[in-house]
Amino acid sequence: MRILNVIPVRGGSKGIPRKNAAEVMAGVSLLEWTLRQAHEACPPDDVMVSTEDAELARIAAGCGARVVDRPAELAQDGSTTASVVAHLLGRVDPDASRYQAISILQVTSPLREADDIRRSAQMIASGRFDSVVSAYQSFDCHPAKLYLLTPEGAQPVLPELETGRRQDLPPVYRRNGAIFVVTRDFYARTGRLWGGRTGLVEMPRARSVDVDAPEDLEAVRRYLAGSVR
Repeated sequence: MRILNVIPVRGGSKGIPRKNAAEVMAGVSLLEWTLRQAHEACPPDDVMVSTEDAELARIAAGCGARVVDRPAELAQDGSTTASVVAHLLGRVDPDASRYQAISILQVTSPLREADDIRRSAQMIASGRFDSVVSAYQSFDCHPAKLYLLTPEGAQPVLPELETGRRQDLPPVYRRNGAIFVVTRDFYARTGRLWGGRTGLVEMPRARSVDVDAPEDLEAVRRYLAGSVR
């Protein structure tokens, strides 16, 4: 199975100005860090950056990545990753003859490792799953303890487990945004980047930081300062 690895980045960002070009270590941006991971795990020809931004395009090209120019209308706050993927596929593989799956590597979840990417590729290639997502085990609040407020009153999210003891509840996992892989067939049928028969690539909570605010970026820098020698 040949997988197209897509790194979608845009110039705009509300929480951190120019976030995708922000440094996570000296001279290395969020975008470059993700490209290093992708190139370690995947054939370089199968790694593509989609962006409308000239600076990000230069960073990607400087790392040896293939760049697809994204229309400005697909780089707005409300633009979906699925629409970006549709545009890219229309440019590089419109007849679905080259790639049988698509992997999304979001630069704002940068603490994935090359082995996480490899594991996701192996899982989707096994044929057992329509999609694979990265996730971490959540201990914060089990959904068995949560309720939906409806006109009829509070309804348990998992009624069959509502009265279960904490120690007896099955583990739950939360998507961390680092990796999404989907088969071309499932994406063509549904327009979705995950769903159906879904496999999980488990990552530790410490590597599941989503960079949305300045303190998240600082957490990533601290982690990398301690792990990269």
